Amino acid sequence: MINLQESLKIRYDAVFESDNNSRFYQNLHHYFDLVIKDPVLHGLYEASENELREKHIAVWERDHKLTDEEADDRAERTDRLERFSLYAVGCFTEAWVYDPLEDYKNAINEPEYDLYPEALVMMKGVENINPEYAKRSPTKWGRENLKRLARRYANRESFENRLKQFHLMLLAEVEKLPKMEAPKEPPAKECPLLLNRRTGDFVLSDVRGTFTPSSKEFKVLLALCESPDMQASHADLIRAAYPNRTEPTKTDRMDLYPIIQGIKEKLKLDVLHNVAQVGYRLVFGEDSDESKQS
Repeated sequence: MINLQESLKIRYDAVFESDNNSRFYQNLHHYFDLVIKDPVLHGLYEASENELREKHIAVWERDHKLTDEEADDRAERTDRLERFSLYAVGCFTEAWVYDPLEDYKNAINEPEYDLYPEALVMMKGVENINPEYAKRSPTKWGRENLKRLARRYANRESFENRLKQFHLMLLAEVEKLPKMEAPKEPPAKECPLLLNRRTGDFVLSDVRGTFTPSSKEFKVLLALCESPDMQASHADLIRAAYPNRTEPTKTDRMDLYPIIQGIKEKLKLDVLHNVAQVGYRLVFGEDSDESKQS
């Protein structure tokens, strides 16, 4: 099971491996999406926000009119607080990248001109924004505003530096969490179906036979045998049968059905069970009875 540190690292590395601006900001959104939606990480982020607010109030608590020197001193202390605050470092990315792209992602029924111009600058670039939008809202979509946003988002280094700092600070907070022992996974059940990868010969209970190794039935059955819990998705099974189909379609799923029926006929036992909205699973013995009841 992937832990939080590994999940963060996978998304962190993807940001810096981005080969263009659009992919960079999408991956940066993807990184921050984990922070916002994971309850543990979001709890740390919210705790930092509350801590910063309380300290900020304490610094600026007014008991009399401040002199210029006192105001400068408190401003310096505030700057120091924010430099070491997880929330203060992260809210820049949240406001300038995450929120606009989250709106862009979810508002699929909204016209582009109603969205944040920041999102379109990140995703499409200024040169690809419809000039007609400026007629609807000159301030929002006007040339000067778009040029200003283009300059901001062209400077990837500023976002990268903030992410580096935020990532290290977040990992430090995660490391402070009490260590929980990972739940022990039950031992994997042995598959009673013996299938020879080279020849296609199989033995199941009292049934013996052979699948042609180049056949779609053999490839699908082998994929099920080698999958965790002997279960595979429709997409994985389609790719096993048709290796060139990287993005399976509904038509491909229809093509999968006769392949499954062919496997059942050859095995002479109903051990391939449909898992609703998921795919298929090999089920044997007592598990087979329970699966039919469910």
